[in-house]
Amino acid sequence: MIGRKKKNYDTLWRPIEALSESRTYIPLGNIQVRCPTCNSPEVGEYGTHARKDLRVEVFQCKNSHCEHLKTHITAKQFILTTSAQFKTLIIEKLASFFEELVIDGARQKTLAKKYGISEAQVSALRKELEHSLDQLDTSRTLVESPISDEAIAIDETFLKIEGASIYVIIGTGYYSHKVLGLKVSTSRSESDIREVFDEADCNTERPLSLVTSDALNATQSMVKNLNREIVHVIHPHKRPFKQAVIKHYQYEGNDRVTKTVGVKADFFKKKGKRQFRYTVTRTSLVSKKKGKRGRPKGSKTKKKTPEVKPKKTRGRKGLLTVFTKGKIGYATIDPYRDKLKVGKGTSSTVGPALNATLKLFALMSIQNNLAEHKNALLRIILRLSGPKSIHSIEKRIRAVFILRNNPHLLNKITIDRNIRGEFLILNLSLPEYATLIEKGLIM
Repeated sequence: MIGRKKKNYDTLWRPIEALSESRTYIPLGNIQVRCPTCNSPEVGEYGTHARKDLRVEVFQCKNSHCEHLKTHITAKQFILTTSAQFKTLIIEKLASFFEELVIDGARQKTLAKKYGISEAQVSALRKELEHSLDQLDTSRTLVESPISDEAIAIDETFLKIEGASIYVIIGTGYYSHKVLGLKVSTSRSESDIREVFDEADCNTERPLSLVTSDALNATQSMVKNLNREIVHVIHPHKRPFKQAVIKHYQYEGNDRVTKTVGVKADFFKKKGKRQFRYTVTRTSLVSKKKGKRGRPKGSKTKKKTPEVKPKKTRGRKGLLTVFTKGKIGYATIDPYRDKLKVGKGTSSTVGPALNATLKLFALMSIQNNLAEHKNALLRIILRLSGPKSIHSIEKRIRAVFILRNNPHLLNKITIDRNIRGEFLILNLSLPEYATLIEKGLIM
């Protein structure tokens, strides 16, 4: 027989330790050494390498079918903390790390202190996460299945790209607190906000019946032109901050009936009798016929009479004019039981709008802070670096919110960075020892 006889390699095991609360190292047993590329147990010893003030043992993969040999001449070399089984333990610990980073929005300094690593290491792990987010399939919907939300909060924030402002428009479900609609654009026009609303509408089991927002004109126009019954709760971000406007759009034939209610922001916060102001306007949706071109017959010789124009009232016609021009109404509110009773003559007019708003803001002040909270988290979680475009930024932001809406997808994220063993030793608690034994990773 030609050639050397194939050597059979015994499985190698090496000890690992855990750090107890008293800062003493406790041996947990042995972990099997496997190739990080092919996960093969055919591994041999390959001397030692210098590492700071000590030397670490090196191993080499002996599997002739290892994927590493397709691109390299020599077999894969590695140490214990980069072996396959050790990486498995590290990834399990990183899952909780990334959950706190993406889901909870923890700050970099806080994570470094908790996990016993440097801020530079946290920053490096954040970059690895962002690289993995770029590889995540963002063609999927923001939620895996439609949810039961019937109300959303819409708000926008802006980012700077090479001196130019771009807007991130977010629609958040009120009950699930999940992002249901997202759009990154150079403007915040009515069509941009309509895209966010339409995406959110597709991600809910029933059509959306209520929208909350600030007083942006584009958002008001979008809700008004939906051509379906809906309630719009508006909390202006300007003085006086203690006022809110509720608009209820209904349709009767070819007319749109708009019922506007002006209330104080703490209208639903306590039990008692409250005063509000309201107006009702009717707008025809039928376009007027254009007249014939040219001058009407006989208008040249017709005797001209001065037109009597209606007297104009001074002042700006704004959102808050309902507080000065609207009729007065009263409502008795019990936010503890979600009950609201409107005075006679106004019950059918403003009752549905006030009752729909009560479901969201019982025992609370009216405000649009739900969507603003998502914008604040976005600035903490995402550190934009490298070449930037609207498409790349939207892809990155969408990936972040897909993970926030579906935390189980964190298990599919892989990190190529080699994490030192101290990360595991510092964060491996004694109760986890039993779990590791059950998985068969430690003997």
